[in-house]
Amino acid sequence: MKNLARYVLSITLSVILVFSAIPSVVVHADDNQALQGAGKHPISKTPEGWYDLREVLLMFLENSFKNKEEVKAEYEKLTRLDGDILLGTDTQHKEIKSVNINDTMNFTGTLKVDVIKKAVGMITPGVGAYAKLEGVSSRFVAEFVIPDGMIYSKILTKDNVKLKNAKDIFEVTDVKVEGQKVTVMMEFVDPALKKANKENKPYIVRDLNNALNKVGCQLEITIPGIKFDKTKVKAGDVLTVKGVLSGNYKMERLVTAHYDPRMKTLRNEYLKDPSKVEKFKNVMPAEYQEYQNQVKNLTKAVGDIQKLADEVKALRDEFNKFVADNREVIDRYLNNDPYDKTLYENYSDEKNFKFPTDEPFKMMTERLYNRYYQHDGHSDMDYGNKAANRPAKAYSLYGEINLLGNNIAKVPKLYKYWSRNISDEQKAKDKPVIDKLEEMSKRATAFGNDEEGRLYELGSREFEARDTIVDIYIDGFALQEILTNPQYGGIKYENASDYSKIFIGWDAVQSEAGRDSVLENDTNADKKAIQLTVKVTDNKTKNPSKITGKKSPRTGDETNLTLYAVGILVALGGTIALTSIKRRKTR
Repeated sequence: MKNLARYVLSITLSVILVFSAIPSVVVHADDNQALQGAGKHPISKTPEGWYDLREVLLMFLENSFKNKEEVKAEYEKLTRLDGDILLGTDTQHKEIKSVNINDTMNFTGTLKVDVIKKAVGMITPGVGAYAKLEGVSSRFVAEFVIPDGMIYSKILTKDNVKLKNAKDIFEVTDVKVEGQKVTVMMEFVDPALKKANKENKPYIVRDLNNALNKVGCQLEITIPGIKFDKTKVKAGDVLTVKGVLSGNYKMERLVTAHYDPRMKTLRNEYLKDPSKVEKFKNVMPAEYQEYQNQVKNLTKAVGDIQKLADEVKALRDEFNKFVADNREVIDRYLNNDPYDKTLYENYSDEKNFKFPTDEPFKMMTERLYNRYYQHDGHSDMDYGNKAANRPAKAYSLYGEINLLGNNIAKVPKLYKYWSRNISDEQKAKDKPVIDKLEEMSKRATAFGNDEEGRLYELGSREFEARDTIVDIYIDGFALQEILTNPQYGGIKYENASDYSKIFIGWDAVQSEAGRDSVLENDTNADKKAIQLTVKVTDNKTKNPSKITGKKSPRTGDETNLTLYAVGILVALGGTIALTSIKRRKTR
């Protein structure tokens, strides 16, 4: 794995089934200890009989780190959802906010979801982009409690409690006011899910991923029209507003797309005629763009391999000419070889130096990737057997480099180890030839091999691009055609892997950057509590710009304060990430 984040987020659903029979307490050192980050709010608690994906995450981390503190820190980093309560756009982290007694306030809560969005963007769902989802739901509750001394000056409804950056993926579905507490319910309402249900078509992982990517990196929800109750407060009073943000994501069933041999047929058609994928340009823009990027990468890699091949061939020709021009010196040392008095001859095959720079897809359709080094178990070179009159032969560019390198290095080795019967005077005369051969030997070594160096790096680049293109063809274009083209009759889900009752829930914690000064200065306070403290001022000290940072276009006194709360989406995104695997690539 390239990094831990990718490793952790590439968790396979099969692991859930493996561990589903194990009691959840088994993963904890203390049987009475709750899972870190476990839901406290009723909506975030894992229902009995459902798989908590955080159990799987913690298991992987415990196997990745030996130090318990490292496990704890990484777990919190990957599951922490930061919330905050703002007064306008100013959190005034080190100070209590000053609010004029006549001001009208809009409370705004924020929740950062960019970490989850980035994580999801790093991976390809291992269950397959076309895995079918059933019973998908996601709910989020924002509870906002104003202190005695504040009042709701208007009737709050789902029409005036505003949700921002959720696009059309989540919406406020219910608002309840009970005394000083307002409870806002938000739910997952992806149009793609509604359409799938209406048309009786599968709602797939790709739809879910697309929904997540539409949502902004910071979600916000606004509670409008909060005022001070002048019968209960006076200038100088200090009041604290508190918030609770909790949510979940539930999936009653996931069925993977069963492998269909038609995908291989379609893949081969696209490889032989790449222009056929143009029809996906607007249908699957993200996949199409990634495909175009990888075609560029493949073309560049093949071109660079060709440049290397040209250099190898040039050195081979230079060496052959040098041997012919210095035959007497070369033979003098070859004749001292107690085992073999010849060089490899006629081992080269000109096709080993030719790569399809103008048609890089031939690397796949004609398996020409075996020309830089063998990937299919065959030999890169045959060292031959002179006794059986069987000459050495190269079968790839690596084979050419290997045999050429051995050829060049042979005489310098004989000069050093097997030239006892040659006088020092003669060796001194022969030294310029040996020096030139040693210089050529260094150049041959610099070409690399099938495990390291230049050839390996170029081969890896070609493989990564080629492999990604094949993935896009199979997991993207081919499946899309099977899904939508009537002639194929849709994806086959029979005999596929089936998973049920998958859940993740969470409770947001206070963002460290926006922590209320009261919490910051109280050593006994719960630093994770989401709250905002304000100080009441009178008209003589009224200063709206200090509250909002700018004058309200409506009244000049109105303060904007948001309770940004839609973490359902984060739960949703976290679930996609935790139930995803990048199929392991093999050469």
